[in-house]
Formats: sequence, structure tokens, C-alpha cells
Amino acid sequence: MAKPVLVGCGNMGSVLADAIIQKGICAAEELTIVEKYQNPYTKRLSENGTRILENVGDLSGMLDLVLIAVKPQDSESVLAEIASKTDEKTLVISIMAGITLAVLEEKLTWAQIIRCMPNTPCAIQMGMSVYCGNSSVSDQSYVTAQSILSTMGRAFRVEKEIMIDAATAISGSGPAYVFYLAEALKEGAIKLGFTEKQADLLASQTILGSSILMDRSEDSPEELRRKVTSPGGTTLEATNYFDSKNLKSILIGGFEAAFNRSIELGKPKKK
Repeated sequence: MAKPVLVGCGNMGSVLADAIIQKGICAAEELTIVEKYQNPYTKRLSENGTRILENVGDLSGMLDLVLIAVKPQDSESVLAEIASKTDEKTLVISIMAGITLAVLEEKLTWAQIIRCMPNTPCAIQMGMSVYCGNSSVSDQSYVTAQSILSTMGRAFRVEKEIMIDAATAISGSGPAYVFYLAEALKEGAIKLGFTEKQADLLASQTILGSSILMDRSEDSPEELRRKVTSPGGTTLEATNYFDSKNLKSILIGGFEAAFNRSIELGKPKKK
């Protein structure tokens, strides 16, 4: 695999850097990072042998593999700097939120481009990443992308870019929905008499254990729910109440609202 160049080493960039080093995609000294501002991440990586540059212009020659993790508002200047160093052999993987393949292709005319939507659990290498590519991406480049993105958790490819917006609504925003449920579990526990510390533990461990069980089980979420729900029991009383309030429909409506907002944010801004 080509030696990667990572442009941007903030929160997500550092997560990606750590993951590809820890999972053996490349050694620390084989990675080059371009980051204008020194931060704790670049300092730590530099001490481990990673080459740190301040500007894309400091890179020499054409680039084989570029990972872009800058903030979306910085994309225009970064893409302009990278453009002269990319050709049809260059694989560019972008994790910039809201920056479409069309925008990337406009600046990086010849490159093989992959757009990815990761989520925050990537920080502990338990994330979910969904990605798609332009028509130039080769089969081997998709293999490379899968290997790189899987270092942060799990990843899969979609054929249509609209599914990146769908992933934004489900897995991208999804951690917030889970934390929202955790808030409700905690507040409910406190209302029923538990201390705040006890309520925190009840909420977090219940969600953690249930998530791991769902991941390891061959049963669907529906079947797992049914196994907890005894006829005439306490769980059924709660789920019947949720159904009477159309909670599932409300949640799905929220996912659709997030999806529509993702599409709206990805549209070119009027000048």
C-alpha cells in the first residue's frame, strides 16, 4: 500500500492517524501529516516518528494516497493546494462532512475520489463508516479504502451518493440518539429513586450490554426485544405505552428530518 498523506489532524484526523498506525496499515514513520497548527495530536505523533508538515506545498512529487480530514470550511483552499499533486493514480479519501463528490471532482479532476461518513465511536475504533466513490475509483482502490476505514471500526461501500446522506441520518447522528435514550433512562431511574451515580451506571451499562448482545447474537433486534418481553409483564407494559404514543414513528420521522437536512447542507451555497 502507498504511504499515506493525511491532511488535517484535528479530532477526526488524529483518530484516523492513530487507527491506521495501530492496525498496521502503515508505520508511524511512513505517515505524513499536513497540519498548519501544532496541537497535542501532532506533537505526540511527531515524537513517534511521523513527519509533520505545515503546508501541502511542502510535499514533493505526485501523491498516491491522500486522506482529507480538514473542516468543511477549509476544503476549498486545501483542495486547490492538493490539485496539482494528484493524477489518475491518486486515491483521495475525504471524511469532510457535507463536501460532495461533485465538489471534490471539480477541484481534483483526475483523481480517484472516495467520500466517507464516519461517526464519533471511531474515536475508540468502534465506529461505523459508510463510503462511496466516483467513477474513476478502481477495484484495488476500493480494497485500499475498505482496509483503511475498517481500522476505525466497521465500514461498507454504497453505490449511490444519496446513501451518504442516509448514513448521516442513521449512523452519523445515531450516537446522539443513543445518548438521548441514555438521558431518558438516567432521568427515569432518578425519578424511581436511584441516586445520580447509580442512574448513570444503570443507563450506560444497560446500553453497552444490549449493544454487545445485539452485535454478537444472530437474532434480529425485533427478536431480541421479544425475548425480553414476557406476556403481561413489565416490559410489555412499557412498550405498549410507547406504541400508544407512536414513539417508533416519531423516531423514524426524526431520522427522515436529519436525512433531508443532510441533503440541504450538501447543496452548493448561493453566491
